[in-house]
Amino acid sequence: MSTSSDVKYRQGASFLLATLGRRAERAWATHLTGQGITTAQFTAMAALAEGERTQAQVATAIAVDPRNVGATIRKLIEARWVQARPNPADARSRLLSLTPEGRQWWNDLQPGLRQGRNAFFHALTPDELTALEALLGKLDASHAADSINVPGQYT
Repeated sequence: MSTSSDVKYRQGASFLLATLGRRAERAWATHLTGQGITTAQFTAMAALAEGERTQAQVATAIAVDPRNVGATIRKLIEARWVQARPNPADARSRLLSLTPEGRQWWNDLQPGLRQGRNAFFHALTPDELTALEALLGKLDASHAADSINVPGQYT
């Protein structure tokens, strides 16, 4: 028996976020596969497009366990899109950055990313999209500290 206080899962924020997340993931994966890159590689490239980072910093930026980002970084280094150098502040880590080829690839990708973003969010006005991004950013920030380095999370 249903009551007015029952949670309406299909209209609830958690259900909608999960459903839209899967749809967005499929859309991006399809687009990125056509560009010769995986979603994991893309997110690492996005983090490095913002500047030089250690592997642990890349993992934190993309919300994955640091142990799981190594293979992704190795593939990007093999593709000559990412380079590594010793970290003068910590000999146990390396500093990662985009190579000139990686930066060019990233820059060339931007028009297609904008088109994909516009297509995915076509039902929203620019103001609605801005508001959605602000709300999602606020929600993400509130959960970010809880989700880093949690055993079994993001594996």
